[in-house]
Amino acid sequence: MEPVAVDLPPLAELRDRWAAAAAVVTALGFPAAAHARGPRSWRWDDGGGNRAEVAVLDADRAVLFGWDRTAHGRLLRRPDGEPSGELLADAPGWWSDPLRGTTDEVGFVLGWDGAGWSRSAGIVPGGGLAGIPVDAEQLYGVVDSFVEGVADDQGLGDWRTPWPAVAALGRAGAGLTVEQLADVLGPLRADLPAGVVAARRFGAD
Repeated sequence: MEPVAVDLPPLAELRDRWAAAAAVVTALGFPAAAHARGPRSWRWDDGGGNRAEVAVLDADRAVLFGWDRTAHGRLLRRPDGEPSGELLADAPGWWSDPLRGTTDEVGFVLGWDGAGWSRSAGIVPGGGLAGIPVDAEQLYGVVDSFVEGVADDQGLGDWRTPWPAVAALGRAGAGLTVEQLADVLGPLRADLPAGVVAARRFGAD
């Protein structure tokens, strides 16, 4: 069986929203929540047990994998340590490349082939993707959740980040500016330059 198409945004759009989220959480003091170790390795951790990572292999191939508490599958390993099981059934061999270097539990694996995302046909549809910001609404939800908590801590409980500013930040992605980040975070005390640096790490090679 062939892998099954999954309705997710193109890799470039996902990169932009992930970079925007990284800028916000880093500026607010939570850099581990979303960050890039470089343009080919992006990390996500919601702090509640859900994790995700994107490994960009080349211009037309990437693998999104991680763990979500609602995941329907689980990565298995052969005695020699080679990744196997239903998450990789009938998948191209290159899906396994980034999985060989991880010892974390993996509950979902998706591949990007330059045209779209897909998953193994052996997996029951459903289950989350660790809360990564796959669209503008989810990006706003991520930003708002962090902003709300920090605003309460700073005595600015009534502050809510404006939707247009978050949407603009998501479109700017790795190229976002201090001014755009300031529009999102408003009166909050935040390290805006650090947020911009975090976004830049998602930039192209």
